[in-house]
Amino acid sequence: MTPFIRRVRTASGAVAVQIVEKQGRKNVVLKHVGSAHSEAELAVLMQAAREELHPDQLAFDFGALEQSKVEPLQVTHMQAGVLWKVLEQAYADLAFDVLDDEAFKQMGDCCRFG
Repeated sequence: MTPFIRRVRTASGAVAVQIVEKQGRKNVVLKHVGSAHSEAELAVLMQAAREELHPDQLAFDFGALEQSKVEPLQVTHMQAGVLWKVLEQAYADLAFDVLDDEAFKQMGDCCRFG
């Protein structure tokens, strides 16, 4: 089975963060990441556990999108073309247009209706 992160309350009242794998009917602890005594410590341990599970996974900063000055699209007709415009704008907002890969962009063309 796939390992996952588990938080468990300890006898001392702390919260233990563990990387666990289900084997049969039992959860087997693969690694004890640490024990947190505050919300801040818990957040740090959870991040460490996520990085342990997915070491090469990149994170996307959604805050950068919030800071951009993108004009909202106005819905003037109820048709699939509005959805396509939204998807094209999201493609550009996520900077996928920098890839200059028409095949990648057209993967969504199968859903384009007009």
